[in-house]
Amino acid sequence: MLDINKIKTVLGKEAPKIIYYPETDSTNTRAKLYAKEYTASREPVIFIADSQTAGRGRLGRSFCSKAEAGIYISFLLYPKCVGALITKFTPFAAVKLAECVEEVANIEPQIKWVNDLYASGKKLAGILVEGEMNSEGKIAYLVCGLGINVYKTSLPDEISGIAISLEEASGERISREELAALLINKILSSFEDFDSDGVFSGYKKRLNTLGKEVNVIKPGTSYPATVKALNPDYSLTLTLPDGNEEILFTGEVSVRRKLQ
Repeated sequence: MLDINKIKTVLGKEAPKIIYYPETDSTNTRAKLYAKEYTASREPVIFIADSQTAGRGRLGRSFCSKAEAGIYISFLLYPKCVGALITKFTPFAAVKLAECVEEVANIEPQIKWVNDLYASGKKLAGILVEGEMNSEGKIAYLVCGLGINVYKTSLPDEISGIAISLEEASGERISREELAALLINKILSSFEDFDSDGVFSGYKKRLNTLGKEVNVIKPGTSYPATVKALNPDYSLTLTLPDGNEEILFTGEVSVRRKLQ
């Protein structure tokens, strides 16, 4: 099981409040319930679980969350910005997580637009950002959840072809506690600057679809396109087969595999 005391020791005297669950439904769910109960609080709180029974990803998908195998963590935050910027927090979290992986595992993960980390062409981690706005149009609270496949045992056989663990990608057994502490430190020390040029450039250089032929996937349809550019709002400019351009704000893109 995760050693929360070790995480706190690494963080030192500035460690935030951490709520730990050996097992829970979803750390994002726990964080949102906490925010609604303790409405007067504005201090960051970390929710971390050794396993989840209802881990969630983007578009309502489930996220495999086996015990003693990954990091399942949510940040309850109170950024001082307008609610319209909330969509830029997912790229920020992706960049910070990528920096942590590069630091502890000596590999260079890529970002799959908009919220997944990839290594060796397979999914390494996912991010789900949720929140609520107040009557003034500002963020009442924000919850940033991250699920990271750390050890080989985090992945059932049926998804081993599309997902990968940090252990497999790096060839090393990484300390979950050290990785979690580093991630907590990076996000808490810089989340007020999530809408910065540095984050944008960090996201752009790791994006795995720029200039590539992709399949665009939307509810009920999919079609080919080429990713021309990443825009400052993190939308994609696509070139369609007929030469026209489209700005993609939502949906998914996957790199098209070329026939051998």
